[in-house]
Amino acid sequence: MAGVELGRITTDIPSRMDRLPWARWHWLIVIGLGAVWILDGLEVTIVGSMSAALEPEGTGLGLSAFDVGLAGAVYVAGACIGALF
Repeated sequence: MAGVELGRITTDIPSRMDRLPWARWHWLIVIGLGAVWILDGLEVTIVGSMSAALEPEGTGLGLSAFDVGLAGAVYVAGACIGALF
């Protein structure tokens, strides 16, 4: 790496960000993410409770325990991928 100068860069950006006031935008983010977190937990709880009802032969679905587990895993993977992109 000839010709590259190595040195320390100093900035006051973190301290400036700490001094910013708490705005309406912050409340919208906190409330929105909190609501999504609660609703996601509710959905996972409902699906977990209903999984036992989806397995018997008389339901018309004919899902095995593996199928129900796979559906749950796909749901969680989709939620994670959707949150990232």
